[in-house]
Amino acid sequence: MVAGFSLPTEDRILLYLLNFGSLDDVYEADSSLTQKGIALNVRVQRKHISRYLDKLIADGLVDEVVRHVRGARQKMNCYALTGAGLAKARDIEKVLGEKIVKVRIDGKVSDMRIADIDGATSVHLRLSDIICEALETGGVLDMKVLESIEEENRRMMDEKTMKTEVYRQALAVAWRSGILTSSEKHLIDALKTHLAISDEDHRSMEAVIINDIGQPKIIHADIYDEVLNLINGKPTPREERILEMLKTKLIQDEK
Repeated sequence: MVAGFSLPTEDRILLYLLNFGSLDDVYEADSSLTQKGIALNVRVQRKHISRYLDKLIADGLVDEVVRHVRGARQKMNCYALTGAGLAKARDIEKVLGEKIVKVRIDGKVSDMRIADIDGATSVHLRLSDIICEALETGGVLDMKVLESIEEENRRMMDEKTMKTEVYRQALAVAWRSGILTSSEKHLIDALKTHLAISDEDHRSMEAVIINDIGQPKIIHADIYDEVLNLINGKPTPREERILEMLKTKLIQDEK
């Protein structure tokens, strides 16, 4: 805690969304307005962000809309302030802007109003980033660190986007036959864990891929799954060969 203040996560989200406008007439939204982008920028674990957003939506402070997202292959849920949310976010901005924090500039520590920090730099600092850094450090803010936040957030977002695309491609390859074998599922699960892909992102990507495959193969996948469920535990090599033969047969029947 810095200068005797704290900030609920919901208010941190409102303050962050204040950096963006309405999505009413926007065809392609910025990835920073997805759950992943918001979680990264307000420094909340991705698995928890939906709970906070749901509360803000229920309170009429945030709108959830589906939009094309730059860098993504499918539409995604994006978030923007409502009129009431905008008013509350501005109130938060006004109050926090007056808070005094200690800032280190070129080795010298000085007291500064949060609202004055941006003007003391050669780059643009968002108030939401300054607040998050202040709440997280709980001590003296370092101006060099503050000036690197935007670049670091962009780098992390690019890295997450790259990991998501790698996973999407792997998932598409695994599903291209219309059926996931036990071995493929094991590999996909391992890759999902390794790349830190959320369950929501996985379901979203898988739904698009399955839809592209077409409904008939999904029906056959149900048959395949029923046979797979009859096998108790991990399939033996012989059972794997039988399952592969079954999959090949089901695919041929679709042609």
